[in-house]
Amino acid sequence: MIYLWFIVALLAVIIELTTLHFGIIFCAVGALGAVVAVLLGVPPGGQVALFAVLSLVSLALLRRRLIRRLLPAGVPSRTDALLGQAGRVTEPIDPVTGSGRVLVGGEDWAARSTVPLPRGALVTVYGADGIVLQVAPGDPAAASESESPIP
Repeated sequence: MIYLWFIVALLAVIIELTTLHFGIIFCAVGALGAVVAVLLGVPPGGQVALFAVLSLVSLALLRRRLIRRLLPAGVPSRTDALLGQAGRVTEPIDPVTGSGRVLVGGEDWAARSTVPLPRGALVTVYGADGIVLQVAPGDPAAASESESPIP
């Protein structure tokens, strides 16, 4: 019976390496647990039960972590680096029309705010909708940690 579990583990590893689905590899974990059960003298019914439990538990506990760690997170957003930075309004921001521009980090960006902001006003970037920055009045260095510009 021990050879059967080794074959199951080996097949699961081979299938996983060819598909990279991060699902079949947990059958290998269960099969290796069943090998240990064989060595401890557990009857075949117990081996199958241990195989099933270990496969499902390892799948539930480890799959999400493995995917997060092994697969790329995607393309980072250009706007993520701007969160919390100060900027200056270069074209007045009108919340009704959604128009306005700001200069942040030496780059010109389209911007929106919940309040009208005149040219030259200092703003803080608190979010982004695509490539349009969401800003609030004020300099982040002057704002306290307890205050949030997010409406």
